[in-house]
Amino acid sequence: MAYKTMVKKIKINTIIRTAGEKIEGNVHCLPNMRLLDLMNHPEESFVPVSDAAVYDEESGKLLYQVPFMAVNKSHVIVISETGQDASPETA
Repeated sequence: MAYKTMVKKIKINTIIRTAGEKIEGNVHCLPNMRLLDLMNHPEESFVPVSDAAVYDEESGKLLYQVPFMAVNKSHVIVISETGQDASPETA
């Protein structure tokens, strides 16, 4: 019988700024991991973002919303927590 191992993660509400866009969404990390640790993890080239809303940096206009996107780390200028409550989850 097969089983699925559950890994607990923390959902962190974040804002990511790239050259022309602002991305608001949730980044999922292990409980002892910070956003900085995720960005400095050399084996991963992308930041997974769920419930993402992408805005034009200049006008602030909502461009699109997607349930999931992978943001290339090399395009990230700034990443920060929004200060909203983070919630534990099982993924």
